[in-house]
Amino acid sequence: MSEHIEEVTTKDEIWRARPVNSRLVGIVVARDGMPSIVEQRRRLTAFGVPIAGFRHPAPNVAESWEERLDRLFGRLDRGDVVVVTSAHVFGRDAAEEVSTIAELGLRGIIIKVLGHDSAVR
Repeated sequence: MSEHIEEVTTKDEIWRARPVNSRLVGIVVARDGMPSIVEQRRRLTAFGVPIAGFRHPAPNVAESWEERLDRLFGRLDRGDVVVVTSAHVFGRDAAEEVSTIAELGLRGIIIKVLGHDSAVR
């Protein structure tokens, strides 16, 4: 894990250190080796994490990873809390994950990852 990521195992932990007026944002990604988008969304929803404007990503979109990241960064504000089921959401490999997480941290975005054995409490 990174200094910019906190693993959470209960619903109450998601709100810890959440700045006033920040948004709680759930992100799901379709990627080999990860749970399906439906399962990721189910886990986030069980924790009370909204996924505003959810739509299944189009697999054939002619958009580079960098363009997707720019779009993501443009939608988040300093202090927003991003919740994911796995840090693998942030890149296609370890280097991209580390880079994306560091950039989000520099922008003041708080990242929370649901623990593997998370139970809704």
